[in-house]
Amino acid sequence: MDSFVPPESVRGMKYLDKSAFVKTVNVEGVCVPKRRCQEAVKALRKASQCLRVTGVAPVREVPGDQDSMLVLVVPGVETSAYPAVVTDMLQSGAASMSETPVSLDFTCFSTTQILDSVLPREVARISSFATIGHMAHLNLRREQEPYKAIIGEVILEKNRSIRTVVNKTHGIDNTFRTFSMEVLAGDESTEVTHNENGCVFKFDFAKVFWNSRLSGEHHRIVEMLNSGDVVCDVFAGVGPFAVPAAKRGCRIYANDLNSSSASSMEENCQLNRVAKRVSVFNLDGRCFIKEIASKVTDGKGADGACSAEWPMFNHVLMNLPAIAIEFLDAFRGVFAGHDDLKLPMVHCYCFSSADNPQAEVVDRVKAALGVTDVGNETTIHEVRSVAIAANQYCISFRLPRTAAMADINDSLEPDAKRAKLDT
Repeated sequence: MDSFVPPESVRGMKYLDKSAFVKTVNVEGVCVPKRRCQEAVKALRKASQCLRVTGVAPVREVPGDQDSMLVLVVPGVETSAYPAVVTDMLQSGAASMSETPVSLDFTCFSTTQILDSVLPREVARISSFATIGHMAHLNLRREQEPYKAIIGEVILEKNRSIRTVVNKTHGIDNTFRTFSMEVLAGDESTEVTHNENGCVFKFDFAKVFWNSRLSGEHHRIVEMLNSGDVVCDVFAGVGPFAVPAAKRGCRIYANDLNSSSASSMEENCQLNRVAKRVSVFNLDGRCFIKEIASKVTDGKGADGACSAEWPMFNHVLMNLPAIAIEFLDAFRGVFAGHDDLKLPMVHCYCFSSADNPQAEVVDRVKAALGVTDVGNETTIHEVRSVAIAANQYCISFRLPRTAAMADINDSLEPDAKRAKLDT
């Protein structure tokens, strides 16, 4: 359907001019008796041969012939391939092929068609964009930036649910995993309400970390949890793991160093009616790990059982892939003297570009924990590709007893890190 694309004259357009997208194309159709029109349309649609273009009526009257209707068909299909009911009408002379001019305009083309047509051929196409609530989030390449105005306008015009289009201008370069952005089109507000995995999240996208591409990973982790599990979420953000896990019946200890994230998480717990199951903290990751471990062990009774208020956690989530592995050293010695505790499964995120990422990730985990083995419950899940030669992974393992029960006086503990984060 090469005819149903925007005119070549819009190539290189930098500011949207809808009138430039008007064009007329000649389209073939089957002229059928009016009394048999519905029958023909049904058959052609079932065969995916009836023309379907936004804003174009596929069935129209025939000028000067009140007894016939013209059914527009997909270009390039041989009449012999039409459904039997249509070919029978053609062969018997009850129907005939006819061509008619069809007017197209901006409304007839998709977002992808328009962006492909306006960008120069040597410029990479816009294949997709992330949606966060009412916002479309782009990460434009350098060669695309001269066309950012029209890119923003087109996305805004063609997507009714989008009210704001933003572009990431710099990488994630601070402790809170936020990034600089510019509004390309629409409302300036970056406060959004977003739905994911059956939960509602409210936050200011300019002040917190959120990645809609991790929706599947959030779901994967939550699905492995059971009602009654206790989860320690070290880098919880606004709650994409914590809130759905709490809705599943889990008890959650959730932390984020970013006060905006912690505040939004508290609000999201209220919105989703799980506030009673979630304790929110606003601490450095290492401090949080030690704080929770202390609450768990300090609450143990004479019989060795943990308190109902601060039960022992059986899962730890560490979704800070640029440096999460480095924070594993905080677990050294946190449960020293409490040999009766069953230690948790740790789900730690990281990036790797190694030829053998599984081995490389395991080696980094062992080095951070100060152990020689991470046990036979270890698995590594590939989350997504983040660059040409790098992927994001989640390593899951049982916290080694040799690390958790270690005598911390035997080793020097690194200072809390504030490392610069990569994208």
